[in-house]
Amino acid sequence: MDISKKFYQYAPAAHLLVTDEDAADFLQSQFTNELRPYEAGQCTYGLWLDVKGKVLADSVVLCEGSESFRVFSERCAGAAIAAHMERHIIADDVAIEQAAPGLVIEFGAPGAEALGLALPEQGRSIRFEGGTLFCARQGAYGLLSGSESEANALLARLSSAGFTPLTVAERGLARIAAGVVQVPEEIGAADLPGEGGLERDAVSFTKGCYLGQEVVARMHNVGQPQRGLFLVDGEGAAPEVPLALYNCDSKQVGELRTAYPKSVGRWRGVAILKIRFAGAGQTLRFGDAECVVGNRLREGRGND
Repeated sequence: MDISKKFYQYAPAAHLLVTDEDAADFLQSQFTNELRPYEAGQCTYGLWLDVKGKVLADSVVLCEGSESFRVFSERCAGAAIAAHMERHIIADDVAIEQAAPGLVIEFGAPGAEALGLALPEQGRSIRFEGGTLFCARQGAYGLLSGSESEANALLARLSSAGFTPLTVAERGLARIAAGVVQVPEEIGAADLPGEGGLERDAVSFTKGCYLGQEVVARMHNVGQPQRGLFLVDGEGAAPEVPLALYNCDSKQVGELRTAYPKSVGRWRGVAILKIRFAGAGQTLRFGDAECVVGNRLREGRGND
């Protein structure tokens, strides 16, 4: 599917402003990725973990100055992220405020060109009249707009340039083809970052301590995850998720976490599976239906 002239829009489930003189050091002590040197225009994707290293949420952190940060997440609730932060504020001068949800518009490089915007490098953001253009991951651009009127004006410009919106299913299929994990549905509060391959771009192994770091570092350095995310394909309508998956011996080997209609009578999704039972081409069962295991999610770039 050609998505070069497509866009996707969503209202972030979390949009927080974290400010005050200790904001930078506090966020650095909680977030899994490196936020230094705290320069305006930095854009960082990472995770929020509990003390056991389990994934509570993901977010993008935009640095707007040494004492001002914008934290937003597509699908992880702002109240939960804020409550998690507040539990760990001890003597820090940190203020956490809920911002207006705003709107994020996702597109590739052609979308930015159609809007006449310069493309930021990965890990950077650019402020302009109407919002902030950011690149948290390679080749993917998002535009965070602070008001509905500004967002509507930008959407109108994209539409007049021939761009059309992605459906949820189209976006889901494009996302998993690119190896992008959806938090919290595919990796969440029962899971470790390494089980979803998130240590590759959402975790720093060179920064100072952060909550849950010891568990993540131990798995990275001396252990191997027992579970992983895999692409799965099935026939019929996309099933409701989550649901348990069983092998031919009726042993539960994992769980289907997301599923999207792919073509007439076929669907594709992402499952977390016990790696020793998850050979490519293996058939798994749920109820009276079946699905076939494909590649690891973060190794399955560009599957048909």
